[in-house]
Amino acid sequence: MRRIGIFELEKEALRFWNYLKEKGVDSSLEEESETEWSIWVAEEDQLQPTQADLEIFRKNPMHQQFDVTNPRPVPKEDERLEKLIKPKGFKQFDLSKQWRNQDRKPGIFTLALIITSVAFFLVSSMGENPLITNPLKINSSIKDGQIWRLITPIFLHFTIFHIFFNMWWLYDLGSQVENKKGSKFFITFVILLAVCSNLCQYLYSGPSFGGMSGVVYGLFGYVWIKCKLDPADGFQLDSTIAIIMFGFFFLCFFGIFGNIANLAHAGGLIVGLAWGYASAFKWNRG
Repeated sequence: MRRIGIFELEKEALRFWNYLKEKGVDSSLEEESETEWSIWVAEEDQLQPTQADLEIFRKNPMHQQFDVTNPRPVPKEDERLEKLIKPKGFKQFDLSKQWRNQDRKPGIFTLALIITSVAFFLVSSMGENPLITNPLKINSSIKDGQIWRLITPIFLHFTIFHIFFNMWWLYDLGSQVENKKGSKFFITFVILLAVCSNLCQYLYSGPSFGGMSGVVYGLFGYVWIKCKLDPADGFQLDSTIAIIMFGFFFLCFFGIFGNIANLAHAGGLIVGLAWGYASAFKWNRG
């Protein structure tokens, strides 16, 4: 949920909010103080057209475009979100409760990645069948146009422990990102994470590696930094989980867990943190 504007006049805030509701835009009106009211939009893909309407409204609040047939004087009922009603009649959402109660359903493309990974794990006999694994590994063939090799190592897993924990975190973090940012963003982000993490590991150790952990650490970095710097986006990450993820990341560099693709972890994490920071900086600046 994003705040698109602050109004100094109550009647103008209410007029524009009613206009958005008439258009079917999922939005909320909140009283920030005695002299300020803000409007929030739920869906990110509605931000640009809504902000365009707001620019027109700022120039001429009484334009007939914003006349509503049946205006709602007070936003009293909205079963989709929990709310607190103030004496003045405006509603103020408890956003923390709203986000905690959000449906954590799995993303379609997140499930597709999990199913694909498990399928390769089984067909390749836990990564032991070279007929299956070799076409997925990065090697010099990428220079001959086999660019899928920059991505496909993420589908290779070599132990039950390896695939179980990667799929566990992919399910949780991937579903959050896909549900909140959309499938197009999620697919683009996963491809970027896969390419960057795989290249980092390949340049360091060669082609003998695989796994979704570089992508997982990228998703973790993105969600963690958004929780810290951009809580209005609604991501959730328990502090204990963050400690575990960072702890495992650093312990792997000491070789405690054996041969681990540490550079893949690092590459994914850096990209995730950078993208999350850039996104948070953009919205906080706005």
